[in-house]
Amino acid sequence: MLKIQGATKYYGETTALRNANLSLSRGEVVGLFGANGAGKTTLLKSAMGLLKLDSGWITIDSSDISREAFQKLSFITEEGSYFADLTPHAHGEFYANMLPRFKPDRYNKLLDFFELEPNKKARTFSRGQRAKLEIAIGMSRGADFILMDEPFLGKDIFTRSDFLKLMIAMLEPHEGTLIATHQIEEIEMFITRAAIIKDGQIIASQQMDDLIAQEENLPEFIQKCYGYDHGRVMGFLQ
Repeated sequence: MLKIQGATKYYGETTALRNANLSLSRGEVVGLFGANGAGKTTLLKSAMGLLKLDSGWITIDSSDISREAFQKLSFITEEGSYFADLTPHAHGEFYANMLPRFKPDRYNKLLDFFELEPNKKARTFSRGQRAKLEIAIGMSRGADFILMDEPFLGKDIFTRSDFLKLMIAMLEPHEGTLIATHQIEEIEMFITRAAIIKDGQIIASQQMDDLIAQEENLPEFIQKCYGYDHGRVMGFLQ
């Protein structure tokens, strides 16, 4: 299990995370939802060890994050972790040599699905193509926990939908996935649990099966958690 406990992070006088608590078990697909600036990216980067918390701690299988534990994590981000001067084929060779658990078959399937030219340098790709390369790499590292920060940027609705189906089919029982995204309607059928973050705190965590049993959809649940006022816009328009 990946466990975040009491995570607090300041940027100067701004509180990005405030005693945030969240866990991710193997086999789960958890959606992380919240407004812009709610703390989604900060939480994911902290979980990866890319940001140092001011207080709180993060553990993997009850152990603090270390170099060995870090190998159990993969981070897919819009910022990109690919090498601009390498081709997709060269990326595959590089990671296969660097990471003992790298999955070449999964990587090549994703390259084919995304229709990425294997012998063109990443720097020649469009923004959307680079994002697809980032996903192919991140999904193939052989990590136990895959963290995604807005992985669908630059992709059309058909690519997003098809990728979600492909991702769920590819995931193995030992892999847990945490996805921060604004694509609520498209992802709600694929996640097992929804976590809501507001002002740096996890304010709700709900199993999707329970939402379905209550005949409530995910957008309604998020709006309720945020105290969204449907009449506010109408009041301005009158």
